[in-house]
Amino acid sequence: MPNCLLPRLLVLALLLGAGRTAPAQTTAQTQHQAVEALYPVMLQAVKDRNFAQARALCLQAIGYEPREAVHRYNLACIEALAGAPNAAFAALNQATALGYADVGSLRTDADLAAVRADSRFAAVLQAAARNASGTPAPPAAAAATVRPVGARPNAAPAAAKPAPAAASAPRPAPAAGTTTPPVAAKVSGNKPVGLFFMTRYWISNGALEKHTWYFAPDGRVYVDPPGFSAAELAAHRGERGSYQVSGGTMTVKWAGGSTSTSTVENPQAASFTWDMGNFTGVRPFASSQALIGSYEGGESLSSGLGSAITSRTLTLRPDGTFSREGVSSFKSTSDASTIGTGAQSQGAGRWQLNGYFLTLTDGQGQVTRGIIFPFNISGTAARPDRLYFNGTMYKRQ
Repeated sequence: MPNCLLPRLLVLALLLGAGRTAPAQTTAQTQHQAVEALYPVMLQAVKDRNFAQARALCLQAIGYEPREAVHRYNLACIEALAGAPNAAFAALNQATALGYADVGSLRTDADLAAVRADSRFAAVLQAAARNASGTPAPPAAAAATVRPVGARPNAAPAAAKPAPAAASAPRPAPAAGTTTPPVAAKVSGNKPVGLFFMTRYWISNGALEKHTWYFAPDGRVYVDPPGFSAAELAAHRGERGSYQVSGGTMTVKWAGGSTSTSTVENPQAASFTWDMGNFTGVRPFASSQALIGSYEGGESLSSGLGSAITSRTLTLRPDGTFSREGVSSFKSTSDASTIGTGAQSQGAGRWQLNGYFLTLTDGQGQVTRGIIFPFNISGTAARPDRLYFNGTMYKRQ
């Protein structure tokens, strides 16, 4: 598969952190916003049989989300339609290597008709079936175009309609719920325990990495956990591992097999620096009323071959309703052409704070749930000037 078009993305810093000289994982939500913006243009290019443009855009999507198997599958569809069977099978093999398991689509997708009779296709089906672990894939109707990409779980739909207007009698703001809380963040003997907000700034590309890390009392560590109960932590599919501290050195052995070792620097009661990342212990909001207000956040990505900008607004009202809007734009530049596109989203519904988690339920029943906490620079506990929610830092307006 050609990879000369894969962009090297840069994330513009929203906060300042420590310097480092190698690239890091960029903000996943912003990358997916860029993919959502370019996919309609790619689908139209397929419809117009402009396979060169469709291929370039699909490679851009792969550059933003290299571990997403569906992008490789779509690249295979484009190559099959373009009459390039070898490239199609290369992409199909990459898709199954990344876990693609939709046997039904492989068997029925009209875009793959030209390669389905090839003897190599049986091996692709077998690999997908192994990925499915014996679970039958859902039936799929024959498609005429590459499948679209949608919002991730825990992300807003690309074009959600506003919810109906609230009832005439406003409800009070929802009270904090009873989810399992994390242990209080602290650093003792160079060993952190609890929930920390990590930022890490990369000098080489200007990228800012942002995550929540939960150092559990049992010596395990979880990055961006879905919750803090034993069951929620056990079900976590993201980065996780075990950690130990010896003297001034902390070592994390990741579940994937890699190991990170670095000195714990500048340890304070609830903050420290490790592996060039700044870790700050976080606390929940003092009350639901402390969230009420309007906020704005966003991210920017850029490279020599393209750029993406996203902007989000979120308003949380005293009656328990919310509204949000999102705008994203994408521009892909090559020697032959410049392609620009954009997307807008909006939604409204009910919000509820449960400890460290904010849940937004829109009028269509779509639920967004993510870790939230105040991040004060000049605000107060009763009225914080910033909040972190679901991967984005928002500033009060």
